[in-house]
Amino acid sequence: MRPPFCCEVEIGGVMPLSALERLARAGIRTYCVRKVSVCRLKLYVRAKEMQKVFAILRGSCYTVTNKGSVGCKRLADALLARPGLWIGALLLAAALWAGGAAVLRIEVEGSAAWNAARVREVLQEAGIAPFTFYREEEGEAARTALLALPGVVFASVEKSGCVLTVTVEESAEPPAPVRKQSLVAPRAGVVEELTVLRGTAEVCVGEAVSAGQTLVGGYFVQGEERHETFAIARCSLLCSFQGEYAFAAESEAARESALAQALLAAGGEPVAQEISVRAEGEGAVYAVRLTVRVRLSAGL
Repeated sequence: MRPPFCCEVEIGGVMPLSALERLARAGIRTYCVRKVSVCRLKLYVRAKEMQKVFAILRGSCYTVTNKGSVGCKRLADALLARPGLWIGALLLAAALWAGGAAVLRIEVEGSAAWNAARVREVLQEAGIAPFTFYREEEGEAARTALLALPGVVFASVEKSGCVLTVTVEESAEPPAPVRKQSLVAPRAGVVEELTVLRGTAEVCVGEAVSAGQTLVGGYFVQGEERHETFAIARCSLLCSFQGEYAFAAESEAARESALAQALLAAGGEPVAQEISVRAEGEGAVYAVRLTVRVRLSAGL
């Protein structure tokens, strides 16, 4: 294996192998010797020993030709011949180092990424912003400040290249459900069933009610006093729905499609259905009437 700093040498003569023996006796080590013709060899020697090779073989019957530098020696010679080249290389290395140490972009990830503006404010207060140099102590200070934000349970600040990635996770604990003080009818219908465990019933089974009407009030009366409470009750309403659906022609597939669309729009559990069809122009219109059961509850 040739050394990194070496020169390629060509030796010509009647017996070039004798020249190698003379160099070996003088302590000159040769590398990658190859015979290119009967009277010519090519080999490598250390660049620093090149002058010794010429001195040892000077005045002999051998011709010695320096074919040029090889490997790192060639690169070094090129840099010395062109100082602007190595100065530019040094400047490029300095720019790459500065780019690696600087923060050029900040990315915010995690469940708290929706509040990225606040996260960036915390980073800026810790001395971290785009086009600034990053230090580990600033990153740790920012992480501590992020953990102090309301609802934040995890925070990390990691730098890779020129990108700073900030991960902030909020608590996944769901908020406490809002308790209904009263049970209210979401749509018009007839009360089919009503069970009250706490509160006061304001309607009876079989009574028709309108949308928004209170079914069970969040209060109870004791003596002449009224006390507020949260209703605990369940109810089922029988609600009516009507809809018309136009199709290009009358068919069983059109009938099933009209029924499916009506059931989807009506919601609830189907109890009864009535479908009629009439011709309209070149098409057909299906009229669907449904009765559905809507189940309600409060506090259960």
